[in-house]
Amino acid sequence: MKMPYKKWLGIGMLLMLWPVAQAWAQPINVTVKTVLASSAGNYMDPQLSRLTDELKSVFRYTSYRLLAQDRLNLQLNQTGNTGLPGQRRLNITPLAIEGQRVKMRLVLMRQGSAVFNTDILLRNRGSITVGGPRYENGYLLFNVSSFF
Repeated sequence: MKMPYKKWLGIGMLLMLWPVAQAWAQPINVTVKTVLASSAGNYMDPQLSRLTDELKSVFRYTSYRLLAQDRLNLQLNQTGNTGLPGQRRLNITPLAIEGQRVKMRLVLMRQGSAVFNTDILLRNRGSITVGGPRYENGYLLFNVSSFF
């Protein structure tokens, strides 16, 4: 004799897991701002006005110029990348959503080799600025923000 409650139990389990499955299918929108920071001159790019306080409080440079801004639409465990000056690429992979935070892996590549690798935990609609390599007369900074 077949037990009908098994069918209902299975349907109930699917309904309980549906929000989790929905979260995994939800795209994670990532924006990467590539900034050239230096101590040559005293310039703040107007396009960085929302980051001015953070940049000045964390870094000790006097000049900040936006070099590029890229937007990526990624799924969990999908790697996207953005081209950077000096024949570099920044690979970004969302690894997990933990509550209202996304765990992402950032890998800086140069000539096919990883030169920097870190995991960050970023609040939904939050951002973080990560210091990068020397470039021209300053250093590259990467401001990474996301929402999901």
